[in-house]
Amino acid sequence: MSYFPRADDFALAPGYDYTPAGPNDFIFNHDTLQTVPPIDNTLSDTPSFHNDFDDIRPFSSPNKTYIFSTKYEKFHVTPHHRAGYNKIYNFRRLKSFFFELVDHLPDTNQLQLKIYTNDYHMSSNPINHDSTSRLPNFKFQISKQLTHFFSTQKVIPRKLQEKFFTLIRKKLLERLDFIRSRAQKKDKNNHMTKTFFNFLYKKYRFYFGIYLPCNHTHTIGLLPNTTATCSIPVPFTMSHDRHACIIHHKNLVLYCISKDNKIPDFSRCKTFKDFHASRLYNRWTKKKFHQNFSNRLGISFTTSYHAYNPNVVATKGFDFIYGKSYGNLQFTPSSSPKVKKRQEARFNALIRHTFHNAKLDDNALPDDKLHVARHHKLLFQENQSFITPIKHLRYKKRFVVPTKGYYTFPIPFHKPRIVPVPAIVEPICNDSSVAPTPTANSISPVNTNIWENVPEHYIPLIPPYDIYEGGRFNQPSRGKIRKKNLQPLAVGSDGWLAFMKVIYDEYVSRTKHLQEKINAGIQWETTPDQGEYRRNLCSAIMQVTDHIHEYEMKLLEISSSVPPELPVITGPIKNSERKKREKRHLQKLKEFERKKQEDTEILEVLRRWVRNDENIFYMNYYKKDYSLAYQPCAIMDDRPLKRRARDNGNLDTHYGYHVDKKVCILSDSKDLENSSSTRTT
Repeated sequence: MSYFPRADDFALAPGYDYTPAGPNDFIFNHDTLQTVPPIDNTLSDTPSFHNDFDDIRPFSSPNKTYIFSTKYEKFHVTPHHRAGYNKIYNFRRLKSFFFELVDHLPDTNQLQLKIYTNDYHMSSNPINHDSTSRLPNFKFQISKQLTHFFSTQKVIPRKLQEKFFTLIRKKLLERLDFIRSRAQKKDKNNHMTKTFFNFLYKKYRFYFGIYLPCNHTHTIGLLPNTTATCSIPVPFTMSHDRHACIIHHKNLVLYCISKDNKIPDFSRCKTFKDFHASRLYNRWTKKKFHQNFSNRLGISFTTSYHAYNPNVVATKGFDFIYGKSYGNLQFTPSSSPKVKKRQEARFNALIRHTFHNAKLDDNALPDDKLHVARHHKLLFQENQSFITPIKHLRYKKRFVVPTKGYYTFPIPFHKPRIVPVPAIVEPICNDSSVAPTPTANSISPVNTNIWENVPEHYIPLIPPYDIYEGGRFNQPSRGKIRKKNLQPLAVGSDGWLAFMKVIYDEYVSRTKHLQEKINAGIQWETTPDQGEYRRNLCSAIMQVTDHIHEYEMKLLEISSSVPPELPVITGPIKNSERKKREKRHLQKLKEFERKKQEDTEILEVLRRWVRNDENIFYMNYYKKDYSLAYQPCAIMDDRPLKRRARDNGNLDTHYGYHVDKKVCILSDSKDLENSSSTRTT
């Protein structure tokens, strides 16, 4: 049997004392109601921030043995967002183990260490350990907790446990130093230090870490006065001892230090969203440009912030407040020929990769390439520019002009542009009837059509009437046009192109839907409307059938499962062997009950799916108000070759009578020879 070295195999250092933790000291379990029992010699504990824990042994007694236990404590969270550092809460593909460390004596008579895990297959039975110290040091606690882990897991073989034991213990002690160093800092920043590290063995994933409780209060049940302290492990810690679990991340206090002195202070903003919106507003009003360089690709470009017109929110329902503008692409290759060659290769590979994922070849239309490049925020031409919306800052209501009173941060409001209509200057004729010479300041017409800006696919869709400002669904009436003397938009202008884009998008959507209906009619060999109806009906029926099949299979599996029986023993047998068989039988029964409970929960979920599908199917196809009689597309096609019930002899047994068989008279001997059987009248 391999021997794991103990962390406290040493003599007590002379002059070492222990004092209780003060209010500014970092305590792992954050239990401030601890009391240190009186002892003969008052000792003081000085925390160490290095991995050498062999010189600390508090409360040691060579003639007395203290007993403490280790056990598993299960935790579970409900939020679904489990990416990044929140991956420790995912229990399907990986397992997390957080080791609780105690740095002060508890009120109970026996010290109990817990390993917080999301693996519900681990046994919750505690295991006792012996120690010559009343309060073992951290290295000894981690050693015993790792011993408990390796004795209960069934993945890592025994021949590799000693190697991984030393490695994991070393990583945990290092992680302990990282957590202490970060939590005790007084810096006003949002730098994070993870409380865990990854450990992989073949296809199995483990996350080992130091347990830090969330300690945020939350309400229990329906009563608002009933609160409890959250004990879920946290994935990170920050300065000023700030940490929280996935449920209480929004309760953390974040510091915002800006490099721009003109940006308002964070203390004046109620939330971080207000600060972010105020900063964007200031950068937009100052028309601040940022020059971006990429030495890896050998390019540079500029970015700035663009504010969308609030009128677009009322007309089109476009609720984005700001957008980011990209443009002014310039190639700035390196002076070294080798580096320049690599930069060009990377840039060309990026362009090929972007267009290949969008399924565009080299012969694709330029408009399609520009659309894909805008979607992926790619600049590949010097004269290219586009604006992408900032999606995490939006207006609260669509199709309504924004009001400043609804927001706690400044909103960009554009002043209405007034286009002055130039007065027609009539030439003044004198008595000599001499025409005046044209002046240099000649008046130009208000609208100038620019047909060069009109794409080819817009030309067949141009409406026969004039287009005015206001969007697709907010065109002014004739009376308003005549009363206010409104001027139509010039062909090729920005507003005119935006109007035509809405018309073109509607045309593409309508054409696509019509083509899908035609394809469904061809597939079902009927009209497009009936083909679409049958396709949707078939999809609904297949979904209901699949769920019913899964439910019936799971029900059959549960009903056919039988509990394991204790094998019958014939002949004499030892008591030890009998106990081993009974223990194995008891384990099989527990495993059977656990699996039966899981199958019952799965069966209940499948039953709910079947009920929901049946209700949806009834509402859409069998309800009186939406029955097949009220849907013309549900009427079946006329089938003149279909055999009716009165002509179908296969249904004679169903109706209880038989139709007389037809009489066949054979008049020629050749018919008798050629017939396979003799028929009589």
